[in-house]
Amino acid sequence: MSADLIAHLHDVASDFGALSVRRMFGGYGIYHDGVMIGLISGDVLYLKIDEQTRERFRVADSGPFMYTRRGETVPTSYWSVPEAAMDSPQEMKPWLRLAYEAAVRKANAPAKVGPRKAGPVKTKPSKATSATAKAATVRAGKPGVAKPTLAKAKSEKAKSGKVRSATTKPTKPDAKRR
Repeated sequence: MSADLIAHLHDVASDFGALSVRRMFGGYGIYHDGVMIGLISGDVLYLKIDEQTRERFRVADSGPFMYTRRGETVPTSYWSVPEAAMDSPQEMKPWLRLAYEAAVRKANAPAKVGPRKAGPVKTKPSKATSATAKAATVRAGKPGVAKPTLAKAKSEKAKSGKVRSATTKPTKPDAKRR
C-alpha cells in the first residue's frame, strides 16, 4: 500500500515541487531540496513541525508520529497530515510548505550545546623534568609526553656504542654529477 501512497503523494505535491522518497527504518523519508520534510509509516504521511507550526497541525486534528524506545512511547516532530490535504494539490501545498519551512529552520538552527555527561577533562601531569624534555613536550603538542629530539637520541645511542658518531661515519661517494 505504501507504493500507492507514495504515488498519490507525488500527485498531490505537484503544485509544491519535486519530492524524493528514500526507504528508511521500515518506512520512507520524504525529501524536498535535500531536506527531510516528512515520513511515511504504516501508510500514514507525517510532516515536519516545529514550535511555529505545531498549533496549525494541532488545530487540524493531527497527531505526532510515535515510536517505542525501551518500553516508553516517544513523540516526534513529525505530525500526520490533515485528511483534507490528501484530496488535492491546492490543499496539500500549504502543509508541505509549513513542513519545508520547519525543516529548514531546524537545519539552520545553532547546535544545542548542553552540559557534558562525562564531566571535566582530566589532564595528566607533565613528566618532563629537563629543559630539553620540556621543549620536546611543547613541540609534541601533548602535555606529559616528551619526544626526544633527534640530536639527543643520536647522542644517547652513541654513548651506548650502538651507533657511530656522525663524524666517524663513512661517506658514500657522490653519484655521477651532471
